[in-house]
Amino acid sequence: MAPTWDLVLIVFFVASVIYGFLMGKDKIMVTILGAYVGLVIANQWGARVFEVVSQQSGVLDTGWMHGNLSVFIVKVALFSLVLLIVALRSGWLTGILGGNAGVMGLAIPLVYGILSAALIAASILDFLPEETRQQVIEKSSLAAPLVAYYSWWLILPVILILVSGWFSKE
Repeated sequence: MAPTWDLVLIVFFVASVIYGFLMGKDKIMVTILGAYVGLVIANQWGARVFEVVSQQSGVLDTGWMHGNLSVFIVKVALFSLVLLIVALRSGWLTGILGGNAGVMGLAIPLVYGILSAALIAASILDFLPEETRQQVIEKSSLAAPLVAYYSWWLILPVILILVSGWFSKE
């Protein structure tokens, strides 16, 4: 039995919410910021990197990469790499972004985790070619709102960052 897209997305959302609770508001905010940076880099450089790698590299013409490399894979790789680098190098950002105190101490990390998962999942779905994206949407009830409300998934974390500052004790 193969997992459905809904199952994959549900597991991803649950893992992201758990990550949000374990890491706290500061780290999840860094993850959201890293997702924005990764999104910009992947969208701006993904097709160019694919062209350079697929046309100029004789190394990738052999083995698994031959015929399997696509703009989607390059964009996801760039997105993931930038997200990882930002997460690993985020020590200086957590001091700037503030603490996890306040009235909404439990609710805010939950919402941050959900919005972070939605932003990342919707961005990855946005990288897919249109035909493939439509196939995923047809087979998943969760992918459809992620794609349909993509603009909201981009802006809601920023709004939450601004609004949550009012509930902080600092």
